[in-house]
Amino acid sequence: MSKDPDDANDDRAVMVLPPLPVARGNFALLVPGNVRWEVTDFAGGYRLDFRPMTPQEHVDRKRERGEL
Repeated sequence: MSKDPDDANDDRAVMVLPPLPVARGNFALLVPGNVRWEVTDFAGGYRLDFRPMTPQEHVDRKRERGEL
C-alpha cells in the first residue's frame, strides 16, 4: 500500500480476522469478480489481502471455469 495517505491510486486492501470466530453470528464479504484475494496465517488469525486481478489472471480464471 502507498505510504502517502492522499494517494487514491492504490486499489489494494487488507482485512485481518481474529484467531477465534465470534461466538454467535456470521458475516459475508462480497468481493467483485475482478478482485483477487490471498489468505495467510497472521498472529494466530487470518489475513485476507485483496487486489485487482491482472489481465492474465482473468484469462486463467476463465480457463479454470471452462469459459474459454
